[in-house]
Amino acid sequence: MSAAMIITSCFYLNSIKCFSGSNVSFVHIKTYMNWTEALSYCRKHHTDLASIRNLDENRKVNNTIPKDRVWIGLYRDTWKWADANNSTFRNWNKENNEPNSHGKEECAAANFGRSGQWEDWNCGERKSFICYSQSKSGV
Repeated sequence: MSAAMIITSCFYLNSIKCFSGSNVSFVHIKTYMNWTEALSYCRKHHTDLASIRNLDENRKVNNTIPKDRVWIGLYRDTWKWADANNSTFRNWNKENNEPNSHGKEECAAANFGRSGQWEDWNCGERKSFICYSQSKSGV
């Protein structure tokens, strides 16, 4: 874990675990929701569903979140981030040929049981999820 990653007490509740790095705080919401509900929740209570911009951020989230599949803010419209972030970083699970779009799999989940690799899922599936909050002045 890098020194930039600070485990904070800001959101320690039964349902939430958070950490900060640079000017972004990631928050794990343990309540299961579909992707659209998770997006609405994050936009109401935080900034948005998590945009993971690089491998370092993916590792930090992977080291903090329980080994589970969680919604992130990536969705299929040529796979873009819900917050309009223009990051081209992707961490698809290539062993399973992700994104494989079996059926209507148009939302992305990070599988933290598999080194944080990403999978496409049906947006109606219910999963826990990661929100982020952005600080203008840094942490």
